[in-house]
Amino acid sequence: EKVDRSLFPRMGELGLLGSTIDGYGCSGLNYVCYGLAAREVERVDSGYRSMMSVQSSLVMYPIFAYGSEEQREKYLPRLASGESVGCFGLTEP
Repeated sequence: EKVDRSLFPRMGELGLLGSTIDGYGCSGLNYVCYGLAAREVERVDSGYRSMMSVQSSLVMYPIFAYGSEEQREKYLPRLASGESVGCFGLTEP
C-alpha cells in the first residue's frame, strides 16, 4: 500500500493534527471532539486515523508536555500544519 503524503497538510488545515493541544497552531479541542474526529477519519481508512493519532499523541503531545518552549515553538506549528511528519521509536527488551 501507499500513503498519500498530501493528506497531512489537508488534515492540518482541518485542525486534526494535535487537536487537543492549545496554541502553537493547534485547535485546542477537548477529547470528545478529538474522538469524534478520529471516528470519522476511521470510517474512511484506519491507516489514516492511525497516522493522525501517532502525529497527535505520540509525537506532538510529548513535545508539548515535556519539551522546552524553544522546542515547542520550533516543532509544533509545523507538525500541526502537516508540513512536517513526526515519528517515534518503540523498543522492547
